[in-house]
Amino acid sequence: MIQKQKKSFFIMVIMIILSLSSCERDITGLDPAPFPDDPEVFMDEFGEGIQYQAFLNSKYDALEMDAIEYYDGDRSMSFIVPDANDPSGWFAGGALVHPVGRDLTQYDALTFWTKASMPAEVGVFGFGNDNSGTSKYTVEMPDVTVNTLWKKVILPIPLASKLTREGGMFHLAASHVNGHGYKIWVDEVRFEHLGTIAHPRPVINNQTITGEVGDSLTHFSGTRVTMNVAGNDVTVNMSSHYLTFISSNDTIVSVDEEGIIRLVGPGTAVLSAKLGSVDAEGSVTIISKTPPPAPETSAPTPTFASEDVISLFCDEYPNVSIDTWSAEWDAANVEDYTIGSDTLKKYYNLQFAGIEFTSSPIDASDMTHFHLDMWTPNSTSPPALFKIKLVDFGADGVFGGGDDSEHELTFSAGTNPALATESWVRFDIPLSQFTGMTGKNHIAQLIISGNPNIVYIDNILFHK
Repeated sequence: MIQKQKKSFFIMVIMIILSLSSCERDITGLDPAPFPDDPEVFMDEFGEGIQYQAFLNSKYDALEMDAIEYYDGDRSMSFIVPDANDPSGWFAGGALVHPVGRDLTQYDALTFWTKASMPAEVGVFGFGNDNSGTSKYTVEMPDVTVNTLWKKVILPIPLASKLTREGGMFHLAASHVNGHGYKIWVDEVRFEHLGTIAHPRPVINNQTITGEVGDSLTHFSGTRVTMNVAGNDVTVNMSSHYLTFISSNDTIVSVDEEGIIRLVGPGTAVLSAKLGSVDAEGSVTIISKTPPPAPETSAPTPTFASEDVISLFCDEYPNVSIDTWSAEWDAANVEDYTIGSDTLKKYYNLQFAGIEFTSSPIDASDMTHFHLDMWTPNSTSPPALFKIKLVDFGADGVFGGGDDSEHELTFSAGTNPALATESWVRFDIPLSQFTGMTGKNHIAQLIISGNPNIVYIDNILFHK
């Protein structure tokens, strides 16, 4: 009986211990899990978690695994650079990315071996491009000479402390040589701590940037660093995010802890920079201007009957589909601007802006007028001009083919309507004035141009 009691007691103790050990763990105060610091990018196969992503407009199937040509192990990456007229893409390019990101702070270089099927210059080798469009810490070595013998390439890391969570492990881009494609092999890609990289000499291209109070800047082009690598100087282009910027006047241009540069007052300030503790050569001069006035009230609300309107952009009517408010081929910038609940289109740096609705051309054959309201802060005294062009794509509904027609009207301070500064101008133009248009059944483009170069527009529509 005593033995049975002892046995029951021991079983009960074990059950209590197991019960306690299965309780939910208290994670209060625990540090977050570190990001992986694996240095291997490609060693016969992709490193853990790494994916290849081809660049836009590149030959998407350029990457192959090659079990015949390799530097070490039993496989290499081979990239097929297309001929000049290859329909599959005009260059070979892509990135090896890690979706989570790796901690690369203990390394001082990316190294790899490469060769090609013929002597060539590879447009760029690099790292820090995660193919997201928001990469911060890119490093690139441009125009790398390769030939038919394996060579080791060393890309120094400008400031490893920045790379606590880097997703861009390796990238390249290469185009044809005199129209002819070729093959590039890359092998043994890894991050290393060589211990032979020293004496960074960062450089900023001297430049002057003009902006307006309220603007912000996050990146400057033309930053690079030269480092001594085992006794030889190696220069790479680097993102300006590696640098810490210092403003000569914080009341004009300020720099926050995230490195965002803001224009906070009118005047001129000079930005210098450091790479870690090392002063960078060169500087950026910022000219901060008081922004020009903007409209404080909306344009008069159109009162046309809804059934008599085809609207491109107006809060009072349903709008047709617009492909783009600033075509790739134009010379202008556009952004939305709001006054209360009313949204306008603001064009700035305007030379000419293409508004396209080519996928759904407008049949304005029953309409009698084209309407647009415009406001500008710029001078409208001579020789200021503002132009409005309508383009009809003809019966085939596409650009070209011989049946397109168009007409452009020009307005000044002496026309009717007359241009005015800081005042809404109502353009309500009879379509009969667009005499160069032989048809109005397939209108697919509206082009505005001229000087003033800042205009706010609203209530763009056809009506009868």
